[in-house]
Amino acid sequence: MLKTFVFAFALLMLFSCKKNETAPGISPCMQAQIDAALAKPKGYVIYSIEAFKYQGNYVYLYMAGCCDRYNELKDEGCNYLFAPSGGIHGGGDLSHPNFFNEATFISTIWVDPRP
Repeated sequence: MLKTFVFAFALLMLFSCKKNETAPGISPCMQAQIDAALAKPKGYVIYSIEAFKYQGNYVYLYMAGCCDRYNELKDEGCNYLFAPSGGIHGGGDLSHPNFFNEATFISTIWVDPRP
């Protein structure tokens, strides 16, 4: 009985130790942008931030709140890279049309919590 328990526990540990890819946490510059968004009416600036892995780097898509604005992609230091979506036609700034085919979605790291 004890051998069965030890074997089952070892199997559980082996299979539960898969490395899941997670994005780094919210950086100070992201927090400043979140705070700025929360200071405005909901959806006025951004309503969520999504993490992706793109060309070996973590990048963050800031989803624009309204009005046919671009959804800006930024690096971990909050530096603007390009806009893969949004705008009046939905295709962003058209500089990287294959972003969503090449990037791997990691997670949504922030959503405006207001109703």
